[in-house]
Amino acid sequence: MAERSPSSPPAAALAAIWRLPHAPGLAFTVLLIGLALSLAGPYLPLFAVNRLHLTPLQLGIFLTLTAVSSVLISTRLARLSDRLPDRRPILLLALAAGALGYAGLSVTRAYPVMLLIGATLLATGAAAFPQVFSLARAQFALVPGTPPDRAVTALRSVFALAWVVGPGVGAFALARLDFGGLFLLTAGCLALAALPVLRIKAAPPAPVNTVADVEPQQKASPRRPLAWVTLAFVLYGMSMSMGMTMFPLLVTRVLGGTDGQVGFLVGFCALLEIPLMLAFVAARRLPSTERLVKWAMALFVLHFALLFLAQGTPLLVVTQAVRAAVLAVLAGLGMAYFQELMPGRFGVATTLYSNTMNVGGMFAGIVSGACAQLFGYRAVFLLCAALTLGAWVVMQAITRSRVTTRRKVEAPL
Repeated sequence: MAERSPSSPPAAALAAIWRLPHAPGLAFTVLLIGLALSLAGPYLPLFAVNRLHLTPLQLGIFLTLTAVSSVLISTRLARLSDRLPDRRPILLLALAAGALGYAGLSVTRAYPVMLLIGATLLATGAAAFPQVFSLARAQFALVPGTPPDRAVTALRSVFALAWVVGPGVGAFALARLDFGGLFLLTAGCLALAALPVLRIKAAPPAPVNTVADVEPQQKASPRRPLAWVTLAFVLYGMSMSMGMTMFPLLVTRVLGGTDGQVGFLVGFCALLEIPLMLAFVAARRLPSTERLVKWAMALFVLHFALLFLAQGTPLLVVTQAVRAAVLAVLAGLGMAYFQELMPGRFGVATTLYSNTMNVGGMFAGIVSGACAQLFGYRAVFLLCAALTLGAWVVMQAITRSRVTTRRKVEAPL
């Protein structure tokens, strides 16, 4: 990871990032995408059940079909964006599809139409998240001396800020405007997010077809380690999704807490996540991205162990502080880590990172539900700890294999 001069104070480092070309506009786009997701996401299941009167099975089919389509479409668009001379059309396509999808949901009352919207428009709109960060990485890479991983992490903190305020704004909009108005507001956020993108000058992706470019890429990201890294992040994404789903139930049904306590704890985590992310951006010196990722996964095991042991609010507050530290690393630097492993292929790398979270989430619902049904809610957090420990073991094995290979190559004959 790049280091800054010791004479550069943290405030100046942050200011330098926000002075990068198009950084404010990209931050505005990221903020609006985050607002759109946080406005509609928490209330989409309520719309399906309360307005369309879907059964749990029908809702599960919709969510699974949308998730699978999102992975397939995002991957295809990512490969296309890395080949095009300009990444902006793919991002604009995703934003337009998302806006049309939520506008369609505002007037939809038929389940087959909802399925069609989810599998096409909403699935295409899901590509906006990885595409905006791949565009940002490509833009920031054009500025000499800029550490792109820190700049991307700064943008990721803006996305976290959207999730601090978005659910509350969504609840207010739902109370005043009903589901139709909420979805139109979401569509408007995605449409506005496209405006700064139109002002950005094209930044052609780095060529990867020449021998000079392909050889370093192969050395930086051999096929086998990348597959294992992907597995580690799928396990992490699965445990994160399971924990996020079961946390409110642990607080209210096991510990006897209230919905207000759940809101406070979730908001506290999101709020603490932002300064922690900015601290990573402003730090003058940091370990390698890979080492930080491994430390964060180990810390996540501690988070789930504490949740399993929690008996009241004080320890729950501690667990959310630990979770904020984990997300500050893995939500920002995790994306940068995949981009480091796939140099010159920012679209595919960012989408691969995003898809690990999607795939993990696809498995999380069934597994966590079955575990809670058989062994209780607390047992889910033990399973989350085991999955995260497995992710850490995979990352540790990758590092050791690289060290062993390097020693064999450097050993005298």
